[in-house]
Amino acid sequence: MAPYGIISDTHHHAWSAFAKTNPGGVNSRLQIILDETLRAAKEVKAAGGNILFHAGDMFHVRGRITPSVQNPTLDMYNFITATIGINIVILAGNHDLETEESNRLGSAITALDAVHGVRVINEVMQGYGVHDNVLLVPWIKDVEKLKAAIERIDPLDRLGVDLIIHAPVDGVIAGIPSHGLDDAYLAGLEYRRVFCGHYHHHKDFGNGVYSIGALAHHTWSDVGSKAGFLIVTDKEVKWHASHAPSFVEITAETPIEEIPLIVDGNYVKAKIGSSKASDVEEMRQFLTKDCQAAGVVIFSQREGSVSERSTTAVSASTTLETSVSSFVDAGTYTFKSDLQKVCQEILAEVRAAK
Repeated sequence: MAPYGIISDTHHHAWSAFAKTNPGGVNSRLQIILDETLRAAKEVKAAGGNILFHAGDMFHVRGRITPSVQNPTLDMYNFITATIGINIVILAGNHDLETEESNRLGSAITALDAVHGVRVINEVMQGYGVHDNVLLVPWIKDVEKLKAAIERIDPLDRLGVDLIIHAPVDGVIAGIPSHGLDDAYLAGLEYRRVFCGHYHHHKDFGNGVYSIGALAHHTWSDVGSKAGFLIVTDKEVKWHASHAPSFVEITAETPIEEIPLIVDGNYVKAKIGSSKASDVEEMRQFLTKDCQAAGVVIFSQREGSVSERSTTAVSASTTLETSVSSFVDAGTYTFKSDLQKVCQEILAEVRAAK
């Protein structure tokens, strides 16, 4: 079997936090993700392979893909197939779908069908046998239906075959409730290896089951997760760490000597005990100038402000974004702009996940 690559959860989007428009008119954080995709394709080529699998959630906002996100994506995938010579197979993830069901009509990745060398997998039966000894199953919300689709393959036909799915596997991220799909079950199906998209943290369970992990960090919920891509050969599965900036946190307990290594080139959330504007600004300068952070959000709270409540009136017609913004403005937070950014990013993430 020839080597191949796997990426997942790229979440192409016109990101707002820490982003700007580059000279080509593309959202800067989207461009970083596209560049990482190109890097993965080049690594596949260097390994002697000619195919890159995308295990779902190519796009971020369900059912609302803007041209400024879609067109750069099409351009990059056309460049990879035409110039690098890598074929790409894209699996539908839940974020790619207008509804909760995987089908061609309601899938944003269907647009990639127009790119020569790209194949999209929007339906279960499409996914069988698209590459030597690799089977694919797109997003199926109901776990029992997903299991039925996986088990539909004759056990003898599973031997020596890798399975790629977009599904939440228990035990990848601490604190997330179980969904009824665990690594022991997947390993027991006797596929050679099972690769799962959906959760943004890479994990090797040690029994032939892998959580692929996102290609890059996207929000503060990704703090601490391992982002990157996989190169798969007959003999090994090698994880390559993402070169994109990570979302990281530092607190008063973080050893000062470790901060430069944690912060360099990354998006940083810093929590400090002092409420003095001079202390906050000193920390901001330290992180951006001395430690080369790619972006900084600092939280500083005045003593006693936790118990204070806003009495700002909000009309029924006010949007949730405006309501949250008004609440923050009415509070006693030292640096309201930083808090505003985080709150709006959280709201965007919640809306996208619906």
